[in-house]
Amino acid sequence: MPGDNRVGAKSPLQHARGQKNGEVIALKENIKALLIEDDNDICELVRIVLRAEDIELDTACDGETGLEKALHEGYDLIILDLMLPQVDGWEICRRLRQTPTTRRAPILMLTAKSEEQDKVLGLELGADDYVTKPFSPREFLARVKALLRRSADYNRPADTVQLGELYLDAQGYEAFIGEEMIPFTKKEFQLLLVLGSKPGQTFKREQLMEEVWGFDYLGDSRTVDEHVKRIRQKLAEHDPHHTYIQTVWGVGYKFEVKDDVEQT
Repeated sequence: MPGDNRVGAKSPLQHARGQKNGEVIALKENIKALLIEDDNDICELVRIVLRAEDIELDTACDGETGLEKALHEGYDLIILDLMLPQVDGWEICRRLRQTPTTRRAPILMLTAKSEEQDKVLGLELGADDYVTKPFSPREFLARVKALLRRSADYNRPADTVQLGELYLDAQGYEAFIGEEMIPFTKKEFQLLLVLGSKPGQTFKREQLMEEVWGFDYLGDSRTVDEHVKRIRQKLAEHDPHHTYIQTVWGVGYKFEVKDDVEQT
């Protein structure tokens, strides 16, 4: 399909920072999508189309691998084939919509099936839109952009967020537990905000470094550990009855409010 593979000028889309039902959406400089598809030619075509819009693409060629990635990697968009080995697309869609950290992730179904009942079932399970193979790259990209716009509108920016007993003022970089303000530094606050953006989701240290310190920072992951240690200490001084940041050994950290136990 010469001439169809280059779609539009480069115009990066950005995920907005905001709040919906007490959840902050962390600001991202680049969109990251996951394609779960067992056809290598389609994977390459989708990669070319999305690259023209500076959208980074990760792929999985079977349902089991794709589901594992989708549940733990924090993608901005999931493109999902229905007919997959190991775990089919319907089951993946159902699992993603049942999981709090992926409940709002935009899902675009990509399938060779044209029967109306297949599309209806996918939409009823929680998919946001569908494209039937073979597809036009221009139509595919238009639907991707529409989904990302709707996702950004749904997570429209807000000034404050409540996470358990913890209250964050994202505009003023201020944090409170009850009436007491917690004196976080700017980096500590940014790190806490990123972790709180998706409660229950594990963030790798490298992800946190990129989100808070940026690509050009020359420090190592111990910087994250030291900041988490100080955040925990300050939170414990104001709320000794709960822990807020949990360690996922060998991986990183996640935001999860727990009753006071030995901190992990």
